[in-house]
Amino acid sequence: MTILLLTREYKHDKLPTCGGTGSFMANLARELVKKQHQVYVLGVNKSSVSFIDNGVTVCFKKNIFRRNPIVNFFRSLSKKSLLLQWLHFKIHEYEKKDVSKIVSHFIKKNNLNIDILETHDFEGLYLYLETSFPIVVRCHGSFSILEHYFNYKGIEVGKKHCEELAFKKAKNIISISEFSEQMNRQLFGIKSFKRIYNGIDTTVYKTVENQVIIPKSIFYFGTVAYEKGADIAVQILIKTIQSEPNTSLNFIGPENQNHKIALQKIIEEHHLENKVTFYGFQKTQNLISQLAQAEVVIFPSTGETFGLALCEAMALNKVVIASNIPSFNEIITSGENGYIVDTVEEYCNVILKTFSDTNEANRIKSNARKSIMERFSQEKMIEETINYYEKVITEFKN
Repeated sequence: MTILLLTREYKHDKLPTCGGTGSFMANLARELVKKQHQVYVLGVNKSSVSFIDNGVTVCFKKNIFRRNPIVNFFRSLSKKSLLLQWLHFKIHEYEKKDVSKIVSHFIKKNNLNIDILETHDFEGLYLYLETSFPIVVRCHGSFSILEHYFNYKGIEVGKKHCEELAFKKAKNIISISEFSEQMNRQLFGIKSFKRIYNGIDTTVYKTVENQVIIPKSIFYFGTVAYEKGADIAVQILIKTIQSEPNTSLNFIGPENQNHKIALQKIIEEHHLENKVTFYGFQKTQNLISQLAQAEVVIFPSTGETFGLALCEAMALNKVVIASNIPSFNEIITSGENGYIVDTVEEYCNVILKTFSDTNEANRIKSNARKSIMERFSQEKMIEETINYYEKVITEFKN
């Protein structure tokens, strides 16, 4: 197959730091190439750059807001006024029409015969695409979902407007969890999904041999932001350290600077500066080396469409403790391959138990990796994706 991936994000050193969707797109593209498929990645974002990544042809183009200061000015102006909301909507629709032109030009310029296109749900990039091939939309988590279910703030209404319009025309939709289906069904009225859980590379995320564990260490793995529970992590440390003074807290992940500053103030107020380390965003190998030092890894997020970082930690043979949200419950069977908890006190109790009961901790670790191998491996995800592509292409031709 010849596959085109349309995206805002792609994880690569030549591109800006991205979130989970960018990591997913990069892994998907590379793995499809390994399966002998031709893969092109077309990105529309802040800069223009082209390169080859492990056999994947990657091309990013500036969006209209970067190319045209006047359009960007009116976008910024109109988003602040209810009276100009109609204009704000039209500007975002205009940007999606420009995306369609970029796609058409890219295909024509490179003389491509595309079999199928995959894109993400957020921003409704595919709203005005006119193609002779089918489009697949994977629900990583739209801005509408983030705002409605996870209390994200400051999202442009134009982005949500385009998401709503785009979903009305979407025919082939992949959900990444049962919870993802429930949210998108309720918010957008979508009736039919193909569920394919995100997968991780268990040959990369695996037990690090002879790794020295930092005793009494709690690691937080994810973006340092309130939506991910960064403030809860500090509360957990404050509570746990009352019973175990040697406890430390380590943050790994991209940092929201405003949230980090607020957290540091709380840390200073409790005189815990020597107990907390911020590692920031890390490339994969550094990430694995650092996370391998953890005795416990926590995920106090208030909402996720799927727990990819959670799966990565479990594949590394770690005891994981996560908040009681639907997507985490699809991955963890509490007391078997990790723990699901509701309160800071429950986090503390499980952490102290893990610190003191080595045999129980080892049982949980072993079951954690086993469950990822069986249900959430990258190989399983790629196989299911290819099978779905083939089904969609066949139905499109008929």
